[in-house]
Amino acid sequence: MRVLRTLVQIAFLAGTVVLMARGIAGLTPNTCEAYCPFGGVAALLPLARYGQYTCRLTELNVSLMVSLFVLTIATKKSFCSWVCPFGTVSEWLSRAGRKVFGRSFHLPDRGDRWAMNLRYVVLVLVLLLTWTVWKGDLGFRAYDPFYILFTWGGHGTAAFSFYILFAILAAAVLVPFFWCRYLCPLGAVMDPLSRYGGLRVRRNPEACTECGECDRVCPHQIPVSREIEVTARNCTNCLDCVSECPESGALELSCYGK
Repeated sequence: MRVLRTLVQIAFLAGTVVLMARGIAGLTPNTCEAYCPFGGVAALLPLARYGQYTCRLTELNVSLMVSLFVLTIATKKSFCSWVCPFGTVSEWLSRAGRKVFGRSFHLPDRGDRWAMNLRYVVLVLVLLLTWTVWKGDLGFRAYDPFYILFTWGGHGTAAFSFYILFAILAAAVLVPFFWCRYLCPLGAVMDPLSRYGGLRVRRNPEACTECGECDRVCPHQIPVSREIEVTARNCTNCLDCVSECPESGALELSCYGK
């Protein structure tokens, strides 16, 4: 399963890089922004109030947003660990950091729980600024590491944008999924749906020896060994816990427990 997920990640990352290269070469006016489901969220209020899309957003962004919501209801945050190119880069940087430093670094439990709420603050700020101060323009481009990285200084970015990008990538080396866990506004939108997502990891207490291997490999610090079903909002169904579990039948995928 891990090999399959890596292949899927490579495919989506490669497609995004090709799109970036074509944009830089002037072969297409589209950027990764045209295929970003968060654009659908930003477009909702102007679309409802004025009947028009914000800036360069189109009906494709709204369609992708709806599709993502359906996917999240069905499979939790699998988009984050299987599809999202920035999530892939963050994951690979985290692995590199573990090899270099021999470990990953985590915030204390209380600080971690507090910091995870920052993404809701980012979500509200982005939407409010887009609909007010930025007057419908996508001013968040200058601060969005996904856009900065995969347009390499596209329209709306500035010199300071790269400092933001490099800081977030450096943080990902030390703290797994720093952006995704603490700051991503799309992750905040997905949280309520993910908690009730149908496809989830289920633990069989009769087969489980409580060795803790699943807890150790979970990139989101979910205590899998203490759960019957993993319903945590941060679970991305990366399935590392299933792959690393030494006991056959102890961990498996299920749909609402079936």
